[in-house]
Amino acid sequence: MSYPLLDFHSVNMPDLVELPRFPPLTPANKNLNGAQGAQYEYLADMTKKTRTAHSKVPSTSSCDHSLLRQTQAPNANTFTSYTPTIVQPWVSLQLATAGLHPATEAEAAAMGVLSVTHAKYGIYAHSILAEKAGYSSVQVKEMLEGRCPADIGAREAAVYKLAVKLAQTRGPLDGESYDDALEVLGREGVLGVVQKAAAFMHASILMNAGNVGLPKGT
Repeated sequence: MSYPLLDFHSVNMPDLVELPRFPPLTPANKNLNGAQGAQYEYLADMTKKTRTAHSKVPSTSSCDHSLLRQTQAPNANTFTSYTPTIVQPWVSLQLATAGLHPATEAEAAAMGVLSVTHAKYGIYAHSILAEKAGYSSVQVKEMLEGRCPADIGAREAAVYKLAVKLAQTRGPLDGESYDDALEVLGREGVLGVVQKAAAFMHASILMNAGNVGLPKGT
């Protein structure tokens, strides 16, 4: 089963942060080479298509978070533009993982990863998105501190705990963690969480490498 993308335009986000390590590559900045220019056009086209699709989706719909678009947030797309061969595979991966879980589960996975990676902008953005998905500010705070809230659903708890364990592990996933997740999520659900956590670990590494902070005024 697939789930629609988040209607990100209904989320009020402040001005963008500066990215001194990886300044945005844009025609206005006159810092694009040929390959980067082609991928800039691809990202611009994808953003336009996503905006059109989102305009047809009620803001109250169940949704997912994944593709924080370059025109709206200092996200990993900014960094992948420096390696243009990665841009389209990156976007495809984010769109593919976006359809694996409903919003509450997707944000539980993001919270789990962020409790380990501490990516500043990821914490800022996904705190907003998690509350939009239905979590309380107290629940979000607990998850970011590495604690699974006692009052969330069984599936959300299983997703969160597995995402935390995957982000922490430096070897094979232990059998107890796998079995606990399997009992609640099934094999497809477990692998979906693995894919989601892996994709967000990738994004977290990029954000931390770029030292992406918070938007001005927050």
